[in-house]
Amino acid sequence: FDVTVCSIDGGDIPIDAGSLSDQFKTENDKRMIDAGSKPLKGTKKLADMNPEGYDALFFAGGHGTCVDFPTDQVGDFVSKAAAAGKVVGAVCHGPMCLAKANGADGKPLVNGKKVCVFTDVEEEQVGLTGKVPFLLEQKMKELGADVQVSAPWSDNAVRDGNLVTGQNPQSSVSVAKLVAEALA
Repeated sequence: FDVTVCSIDGGDIPIDAGSLSDQFKTENDKRMIDAGSKPLKGTKKLADMNPEGYDALFFAGGHGTCVDFPTDQVGDFVSKAAAAGKVVGAVCHGPMCLAKANGADGKPLVNGKKVCVFTDVEEEQVGLTGKVPFLLEQKMKELGADVQVSAPWSDNAVRDGNLVTGQNPQSSVSVAKLVAEALA
């Protein structure tokens, strides 16, 4: 796959300290960090990107996304991608990108769809329930999503059409595989 990494502001992507703790790092994370995290350096700005120019979008998680992703800008970007039939993948807190995304019918993009997101229990276990703008599991349910919840910190991913989501860092590889499957 030819991959373009972008971020809200462009440039180097900051990683929240909590996401850097060993309990959340996957083997893939460790390999990328050991290699200098090059894909996260000098990224393009989201506003300069055209979602129709890509086959798939993938929104990674981390608590920083709780501020960056549930915005009109990101919601519009995801809505355009979905309207163009693109695959939209997100894992852990990455599904924050879906909070303001709408389908062609004007309803929330997740309405009636199966999704996996960082669960309310997991948020409580990391002690950040009061620090996030909203609980992601609860928000997706409010938007009409059929949230698929598994045991905390277990690998849990689901594909519903061109929407692919995963519950937590442990689900990252499964989400990536489902995105690749959706592209096949």
